[in-house]
Amino acid sequence: MHKFFTSSYDSSIYLQQPEQNAGRDEILEVGKLYYGSTMDIARTLIKFPINDVSKSIADNIGTGSYSVFLNLKAANSEEIPLEYTIYANAVSSSWVMGTGTKFDNVTYDGATWKYRNGASSIKWVNYDTTGGTAIYPTTGNTTTGSNNAEGGIWYLSGSASQSFNNEVDDIRMDVTKIVKLWISGTIDNNGFIIHHHETASTDDVDYGVLKFFSKETHTIYEPKLELVWNDRVFVTGSLSAIPNENFKVTLSNLKSKYDKNTKIKIRVKGREEYPLKSFSNTFSYNSSQYLPTSSYYQLEDYLTEDVIYPFGDYTKISCDANGSYFVLDLNTLPADRVYKIKTKIEIDGIEYVFDDKNTFEIK
Repeated sequence: MHKFFTSSYDSSIYLQQPEQNAGRDEILEVGKLYYGSTMDIARTLIKFPINDVSKSIADNIGTGSYSVFLNLKAANSEEIPLEYTIYANAVSSSWVMGTGTKFDNVTYDGATWKYRNGASSIKWVNYDTTGGTAIYPTTGNTTTGSNNAEGGIWYLSGSASQSFNNEVDDIRMDVTKIVKLWISGTIDNNGFIIHHHETASTDDVDYGVLKFFSKETHTIYEPKLELVWNDRVFVTGSLSAIPNENFKVTLSNLKSKYDKNTKIKIRVKGREEYPLKSFSNTFSYNSSQYLPTSSYYQLEDYLTEDVIYPFGDYTKISCDANGSYFVLDLNTLPADRVYKIKTKIEIDGIEYVFDDKNTFEIK
């Protein structure tokens, strides 16, 4: 099962624009570039409604196992290397998003490289009034983005990362450890800071600039936190299994349209592709057989072909006494979109993928 939560606030901060806010910009940036001998560094701040995530866990998972992924969709990145690693940490001080953009609407309120709230000139790290010593949060080990305590401040515990090797620069990073620290109350939820490694501010390497769609985008690609868990149950009752070959898989009750705030149960019907003729008063093609435990569904955006829920441990097909099925919670999916469902079965090391153009729209 998958559920998405969109960001509450986000902003980028820049070394070469140390007091300028970009909270309303449609693009988030993470990078390091040299303009001649001048170095610029960009980092991204994102905050999500963790109370909503915590409630969803309590309502749907309880004490069961789950994972959480940070999703950022790339938009026209520049000069990035073939191999690199991006990091996410929990921000250890509160910050304000602000109302500026990088180029069109220059403001100095909200989060900047120098301040966590530029409108009030509140620095990322305060100093005592006697010896000029930096005062860090008392919970957990922290670090800052530069030697003079600017560029953000974050906890070292729970650090997450994603490495890339000549591949699409979309981020889908496992941030479960950080989210669990927030939910447990170990640290306050001040959001994530997305950045290159800590020594990036002192080495002479050019990392280019990764660009992602922000909360302010007019596309479907705003930042998302993805909660996933295995919700499969498997009770076959008196049903028989599909044969190991020459079988057909269909969706028997899929409608063309659904309301957004609904949870739907889709039946997956398995049967022999060419049933043998027999003396019977029932139609053989109506019989249903259960799919094996290694059966999955995949949800895609029909227009963009983006995979929303991939085949895997969190899209396993369940079974009850009436046959195979899976459940979709439509509440956190974008409305006014058309989606497509594919199914996959693995038997004796062979994969069978079924794409019968099964589509539906969320209104």
